Amino acid sequence: MRLAVLGTGKIVQEALPVLEGLGIRPHAILGTERSRERTEALAARYRIPRRCFRYEEVLESGADTIYVALPNSLHYAYARRALEGGLHVLVEKPAVTALAQLRELRRLAAGRRLVLAEAMTLHHLPAVLALREQMARLGPLRLAGLNFSQYSSRYDAFLEGKTAPAFDPAMAGGALMDLNVYNIHLAAALFGSPRQIRYCANLQRGVDTSGVLTLDYGGMKAVCVAAKDCQGANTSFIQGELGRLELTEPVSSLTSWELVLRSGTRERFETVPRSHRMSCEFAAFRRMIDEKDLDRAEELLDLSEIAVAILEEARAQITG
Repeated sequence: MRLAVLGTGKIVQEALPVLEGLGIRPHAILGTERSRERTEALAARYRIPRRCFRYEEVLESGADTIYVALPNSLHYAYARRALEGGLHVLVEKPAVTALAQLRELRRLAAGRRLVLAEAMTLHHLPAVLALREQMARLGPLRLAGLNFSQYSSRYDAFLEGKTAPAFDPAMAGGALMDLNVYNIHLAAALFGSPRQIRYCANLQRGVDTSGVLTLDYGGMKAVCVAAKDCQGANTSFIQGELGRLELTEPVSSLTSWELVLRSGTRERFETVPRSHRMSCEFAAFRRMIDEKDLDRAEELLDLSEIAVAILEEARAQITG
């Protein structure tokens, strides 16, 4: 896999050492003139041979795979150009901002037999995979509460009037797209598509800095909570008639959980050894590329479609 990385922000800075640990050395990195110094520094540190400052340079660099780690509003356009150029694409979460965009990208990928995937960590975490296997033991599901609340390192600056992309509504920022997207993906994987969606958000300067999303599945209800303006314990639960699952970590980096049955039985699952939350997804993506596993890519894209549909409807409720 000859990987080109688009972006130099926090997620890229977190991903590069993970890639290095997996033996994946990026072929190229794309920066901007404003981020030239950081681009050069990252390229030197991780021995990336090509430093690019125009997307055309990346597309012509000899890379066969593009990792789109740019602001949310740019994902669709950059992913589309890569697919049209015959390149596999891993696009950061949230994959896109509209269901029509994702379906267009899927059409392009399928027509060219390319792998397209959303960089959603939780679908590849051993703890989440094990959790999914235990769901039947809960009996009929009734309630779920998922919480990912993390005081943003950029929130103080936001309060002072400085708007980073993660807080910019024009760039599809906000708590829903940045953090609640993880809760939504887990709900999609465990419960499927909801019948009804309702999003109540705390809005500041047109962006949701925190909010509560309710998903109605008929006889089962789920609540997804996320915040960038306050810190939470980030405990979650899934409750059925026969028992419950207790999670004490954000689902994006879940390493353990406990099953508590109505009979009083308690069972704990814990990942050993602990690995970086992004390592599993990059290893899975490399395998899909190497083995041309388009079926697995399609399964993951089905979950992305459910998530994007929820996100699109929730955003519409707060933007009009």
